[in-house]
Amino acid sequence: MDKTVIVLGGELAPEGLSLLVAAGVTVMTTAPYLDRQAIIDIMKAHKPDAVILRLVTETLGSEEMKAGGKLRHIAKHGVCTNDIDVKAATELDISVSMTTGSNGHSVAEHALAMIMALAKDLPRQDALIRDGIWDKSQYQGRELRGQRLGIVGFGFVGQALAKMADAIGLVVTAFDPHAADGAFTSAVRRETDLDALLAGSDIVSLHGPLTPDTTKLIDARRIRLMKPGAFLINTARGEVVDEVALAQALEEGRLGGAGLDSFACEPPGIDNPLFQLPNTLVTPHVAGVTLDAKRAMSVMAA
Repeated sequence: MDKTVIVLGGELAPEGLSLLVAAGVTVMTTAPYLDRQAIIDIMKAHKPDAVILRLVTETLGSEEMKAGGKLRHIAKHGVCTNDIDVKAATELDISVSMTTGSNGHSVAEHALAMIMALAKDLPRQDALIRDGIWDKSQYQGRELRGQRLGIVGFGFVGQALAKMADAIGLVVTAFDPHAADGAFTSAVRRETDLDALLAGSDIVSLHGPLTPDTTKLIDARRIRLMKPGAFLINTARGEVVDEVALAQALEEGRLGGAGLDSFACEPPGIDNPLFQLPNTLVTPHVAGVTLDAKRAMSVMAA
């Protein structure tokens, strides 16, 4: 087979790479976060039959797609195509796929880990001890049993998180106008009003896709609706949250904390105000790339 695949933005797991190599495919891998011109130059130089998309700085658009001359397929190494101009691909007769279901459990577990770390005051306690302060009176941990968890977006990840949360005694409510009624069980109450869910939750966890309708879905007005001391968890897309409004609410103490795995600009600048706050827990968009999830995504994309 005389085919070329370019992996844009980082290595595949060995299991995925071996599938392509065994099929006689020439695989070329780039560094993460290349800009548009760099991608165009690479596409012109290598003329790929397919692209596996990992980490890029801008949406993969028609100019990059046309640059190689014979691109037939784009496989997203992940479960959201917001960094691919799907309309342009359709017009160019280029099919697009994503690795649905490959990393959902990893993302749900990451969200739960952030919830537990914030509820148990772990980041602050760790910092105090490292500063030589052993003072149990400063512990501000909460028991999660009986706390209300509001899930925004009730697809695979949201449903997986709901099962985990129910097992430890959280009271779960979910909002998703597109979810079928069958997705909801006796353990998860459906909320049809997002504002009501925000106002009634001790913890809010975001799990919806990035679309024009969800961009800054959690804006300044909605952040003000949240309970005093509530936690916001975002393992979805950074653009879903108004980061300026969130930073202000955290700085003023209106929210108890935030667990953030994604940001509006990635990689974010070191001067991002969210990084300066003691009540934030941040990770570099890794919720869905555990070793297990990366293996599954790479195999499915390949």
